[in-house]
Amino acid sequence: MKHIQTFESFLNESANGYDLSIKKLDDNEYVIKATKGGKEVGELRFIKSKFKPVLKATIVSVDPNHRRQGIATSMYVYAEKELKTKFVQNDEVLTPDGKALWNSANKKWGVNKI
Repeated sequence: MKHIQTFESFLNESANGYDLSIKKLDDNEYVIKATKGGKEVGELRFIKSKFKPVLKATIVSVDPNHRRQGIATSMYVYAEKELKTKFVQNDEVLTPDGKALWNSANKKWGVNKI
């Protein structure tokens, strides 16, 4: 997995030291891993649509001990910056916390519907 950038600026102060990396899995599937001290603490798998200019999450997970620190937000923002494309909401993979994150008035990524 190619390390791209440390994304501390999108995490709150207590989350400093998380690294994000991106890997292309096939034609339109990607994964972003969030790590701290060599341990994986978050993952965002998503596809880049071949038919519309959008990204769609297929798996979003953050270790329970590292939640509520901006990791999921950072992974979404990082993917959009790297691929220069916005996420569209995918209710099929969202937990109640994920839905709350998507419905947040000050979220920094994505479009709710296309």
